Amino acid sequence: MFRKYDIRSSENACKTLVGLSGVDISTWEKYVGREKEYRYTDDLVEDVIKTYGRFPKNYLDFDFIYFHVTTSANDCAAIKRYGILDLKQAYLCEESEIRIFLDQHGVFLNLDNGLLTCNGRTYDITFYSGKCPRTGTQEYLCWLIGRKFYYDYTTCGFLSVEKRSPYGGQVHRRPEILWDIDNLLRLDLSGKWVQSHFPYEITAHVKGSDIVFDGDEDQSDKDKVLMYLTMAYDTAFVKPCEHILLMKNGIQISPDSIIEIKPLSCWN
Repeated sequence: MFRKYDIRSSENACKTLVGLSGVDISTWEKYVGREKEYRYTDDLVEDVIKTYGRFPKNYLDFDFIYFHVTTSANDCAAIKRYGILDLKQAYLCEESEIRIFLDQHGVFLNLDNGLLTCNGRTYDITFYSGKCPRTGTQEYLCWLIGRKFYYDYTTCGFLSVEKRSPYGGQVHRRPEILWDIDNLLRLDLSGKWVQSHFPYEITAHVKGSDIVFDGDEDQSDKDKVLMYLTMAYDTAFVKPCEHILLMKNGIQISPDSIIEIKPLSCWN
């Protein structure tokens, strides 16, 4: 049985904290403002749970509710049909907006052979981990594109955000890969995308076993759970901040895992 983990708002974070720890809200409220009595906030959270509640055994059976930020010119039609795809699968999907857009602008990728073609020129975008070309070179710009398609291509989203401060990758304006392609080809695909696409937030859920733990993998199961419960405490009672959720390689979010698709409500 999967247990719900949702910290997209302070209210949701309160419910998550109570539901997963077994500590009632009135007890948690008694500790609000006492963070300075502890070295770290997670020490406070651990103390409260040890005294009044219980620790979940692992985060792997959490049902993480998060939202994915994207842009679309057709109300996310392809996502409704195919789900949230990683960058590699999105390009291979001929109905995806990124594939259609690149095709329309004469940018073609051969991902099997690590090649990008535009205006009769072919570029080697093969990615070698740990072998980064010198910055400022064409090889480096090609390497950055390859890195996106062969290494940093997984789907991601946000457990919570600081609503006044947009994510640095500007994913609410355009796909990050367009910035890299622009730099190599000296185009303005990013600008053209922004003119015709609008930001959306897609609420979905994913199993804990399908995410990348955002911390030290050598930590104990209890410490991993404590990290997520501390995120819930901070969001509920201190200050919401940006918490990114990253999926494992090869994990796609199917349409039946999508809860809602709507225009983006933050960062406008």
